[in-house]
Amino acid sequence: MTSVISVSAPGSSANLGAGFDVLGLAVDLRAEVGLGDAPQGAQPIDKHHPAVIAYERIGGSRQLWSRSQLPMGRGLGYSGAARAAGAMLAVVEREHSPAVATEPAAREEVFAVVAELEGHPDNAGASVYGGLIAASADRVAQLPIAHDWVLLVWIPDNTTSTDKSRIQLDAVVQRVDAVANLAAIAHFVAGISAGDESLVRAGVKDRLHQTQRLADVPGSANALKLMQESGAIAAWLSGSGPTVAGFYRRGETEAAEQLLAGGQIRIVDIDRLGVISL
Repeated sequence: MTSVISVSAPGSSANLGAGFDVLGLAVDLRAEVGLGDAPQGAQPIDKHHPAVIAYERIGGSRQLWSRSQLPMGRGLGYSGAARAAGAMLAVVEREHSPAVATEPAAREEVFAVVAELEGHPDNAGASVYGGLIAASADRVAQLPIAHDWVLLVWIPDNTTSTDKSRIQLDAVVQRVDAVANLAAIAHFVAGISAGDESLVRAGVKDRLHQTQRLADVPGSANALKLMQESGAIAAWLSGSGPTVAGFYRRGETEAAEQLLAGGQIRIVDIDRLGVISL
């Protein structure tokens, strides 16, 4: 038997409406990457896998395996989680210490690599640090969440490409739309830290990307509408979609579950741990 070292990282729901490329929320669905004897359900991965690319960027050179609770191409941050796990695996291996995964310097190193590879920092920050984060290219702020809300995640069968989705967005935005989004982000952050549901609901109203993306996925647009009508505190297109996510009070998702069709429904917690060594 070969000794096993493994690291896991949570997926993410990025943007949260108005927080385009800034806000990210870690979700309790994980991607695990390791070396040594692969456990049940794990598969070897090659040099093209995002986890391997991140692992090798930090100096790793061994054969890796992976298993994941996250669907690919659905807007739940699979590539960011895989990269966070792969990059931290290289750090753990280099330092000969599983405990290093919780150290600030290690997380800063991993975040820098993952954000660069992803091309945007929001899902990278959520997968590395956990919880709700606001990220720029070189800094992550972890934001307080006042209430123990759950996430209802509606995952359709179709996929989207983040790169293709971005190409369709306007290269230049109107000042009035930028200002509206700035106000919405401020409302969201204030609302979630104080537990003010009306502010959180107002804070997901976006004028930069969500309407354009939803036009290409009418099923997601309908799911978003149904969630808004069935008790969601706030709901949004997750990342570039097609998944739709929303905050609900714990135990109050039944109405939405009965209305939503055409996709898989998951009720998940907000992940508070970020990337960890197992």
